[in-house]
Amino acid sequence: MPRTILVVDDEPDIREFLKDILEEKGFLVTSAEDGIAAYQQVTEVRPDLILLDVEMPRETGTGFYRKLTRRKELRDIPVILVSGYHTRHIAVSKGVTVVDKPIEEKKLLREIDRLLS
Repeated sequence: MPRTILVVDDEPDIREFLKDILEEKGFLVTSAEDGIAAYQQVTEVRPDLILLDVEMPRETGTGFYRKLTRRKELRDIPVILVSGYHTRHIAVSKGVTVVDKPIEEKKLLREIDRLLS
């Protein structure tokens, strides 16, 4: 059964770009435009991994991440932060992988493989 990845980004072009890359590699992809929609998706779908933008309207990636890690049944889902900002200074776990925008496809796929293996 294919693994499911939740892509959370407010930019439709980024969501579509990531969806295309991931589906080509055999993943099932679901997406959300902000942290509020992402939280609903994660509780319904229970993805194997989350690609998470940091800066989004309504609820930021960091706000979503904090809610995610407070729930015992969700906190072990691997998260990769994807951002054009200096994400090394955000208030999330030191163990979270960060991929900078513009996204390097090979680097992103390596990190996904590492986290899902």
